[in-house]
Formats: sequence, C-alpha cells, structure tokens
Amino acid sequence: MSGENLNWFWRGWFYNNWKLDQAVTRVKYVKDDPKQGALITVENLEKMAMPCILEIKMAGGKIDRVKLPVEIWERNTKWTFLYPSTEEIASVTSDPDFVFPDSNSDNDVWRR
Repeated sequence: MSGENLNWFWRGWFYNNWKLDQAVTRVKYVKDDPKQGALITVENLEKMAMPCILEIKMAGGKIDRVKLPVEIWERNTKWTFLYPSTEEIASVTSDPDFVFPDSNSDNDVWRR
C-alpha cells in the first residue's frame, strides 16, 4: 500500500464517465524578457483530473520536460507556473508521448 490518495483516479475512471482535456493556453515572459523566465498556463477543460506532462522546446533547439502532479487540479481548473527559460520558447506540448486519453488534441500545443 502506497498511502497515496487515489480518489481522483477512481472518480474519473470508474465512478463517472468523465473526459480529459488538458490545454496549453498561454506563455508569457516575465517583464517581456525570455531570459527572465516564462509563465506557462495549462487548463483542465473537462472533469477528469490527470497529471500533466509538458515538453518545452526552446528556439535554440533545447528540449525540456516538466511534470506537474495531479494535485494542481484539486482547487482550480487553471494552473500557471514559472519556467526558468533563458531564451524564447518555440513550443509547449501537453502529453507529448500521447499516454493520456485527451479528448481534444487541437489545444495540446502552444506555438510561438
């Protein structure tokens, strides 16, 4: 037994017929300067809650992964976090490996 609360999992998969739709909705640079970091906003547009995996591609070619826990959706449907960018971001992709049953892939990618 892990001791972790998995109510979010049972509620979404077994007790209800909920859909998942996570979207990357905004990327804004701190003080309009990519070297000072980026505020990245993701939204959960449906009722099912799942962790969020983001692939961040920089303009220079560097690729990074950010994993956000399912707990970000406990109180809100929108989450903004500070990503320590040092250059412009070319794209941010939610679920880059297609491991989650996202019902609308049209909103999974933000592009510069």
